[in-house]
Amino acid sequence: MMAGMGVFGLLALLFACAIYCKFKELKTAIDVVDASADFLAKTKRVIGVPFVFFFLSIISVLVWSGSFAAVISMNHI
Repeated sequence: MMAGMGVFGLLALLFACAIYCKFKELKTAIDVVDASADFLAKTKRVIGVPFVFFFLSIISVLVWSGSFAAVISMNHI
């Protein structure tokens, strides 16, 4: 347990050092995520378009599958 505590303590210190050394880049990344969240909050259409496209694609695949089944059942191809 003591060795595990030492290993994880060392890893925690290394992680803290990495955060400290790259704090400017981390702040930039946080600002980018914040800006994208603001964009999505103002533009609801961007969220809905993939869902609409997905459902239209599913309907199209189902229609084509039904048409294929109807053609196959008519005669030997």
